[in-house]
Amino acid sequence: MLKTLFGAPKPGLSDQEYIDLVKLQTNFLAISFIIFAVILFVASFPIYYFFGHIIGSFASGLYSGLFSGALAAKLMSIIYLSNPNWVHSQKIKNTDERVQYIRQRADALTLKILLVIFYLIFVVGCGYFPTYGWYLSAPLLLLLSLTYGLRWLLNKLL
Repeated sequence: MLKTLFGAPKPGLSDQEYIDLVKLQTNFLAISFIIFAVILFVASFPIYYFFGHIIGSFASGLYSGLFSGALAAKLMSIIYLSNPNWVHSQKIKNTDERVQYIRQRADALTLKILLVIFYLIFVVGCGYFPTYGWYLSAPLLLLLSLTYGLRWLLNKLL
């Protein structure tokens, strides 16, 4: 299931199989947006009560944006998937091995650049603001834990 949701389309798919895959991925995105929005909606009541109107209005803006994003994602998938020419061109573009290789290289390079940027922010920031070391190390630790965690998970799944 995870391979289907997060994996790239395999070469040799028919147009209908590609439409089903895109529908599944879009439905997953819309449902996860709605779940996050409902969680924020429920959490916004104590946020309003304990932290005031400013943080509570931020939370309400965030969950309304998530609802709007879910609606927009679903509507765009319906519109685009009803056009057979667009579906066929996207299927060819997304199943091309050369394009997938370029995307993987770009993702790996982006990860390395982000790692260097977070490390430099951590080193320079801890020099100037030593009391905020944990806050500065959070993006670095998150990036490293996600990288190695996803490598381990994908090695187990694939």
